[in-house]
Amino acid sequence: MSKKVQPVIIRRQKKHEAEQAIKDLLARGFEIVSPLKQENPQSEVLSNYSFEQKRFQVEDFSSPWIAKLRRVVQ
Repeated sequence: MSKKVQPVIIRRQKKHEAEQAIKDLLARGFEIVSPLKQENPQSEVLSNYSFEQKRFQVEDFSSPWIAKLRRVVQ
């Protein structure tokens, strides 16, 4: 028999929800491929100022929390 890999990507807005989803999948036999991290915690936005001067402005916004898991099925 050939082995089949089932990849799963967890994406949640709140960290505690992502942690709970990971815990549930680990209990079902999945393993972590990429640990939980916040996607793009800060984003740079180009702003135009008077006299065509440009500078980067950092915006802080709520980015999703992401983790990758997998399970090998026979």
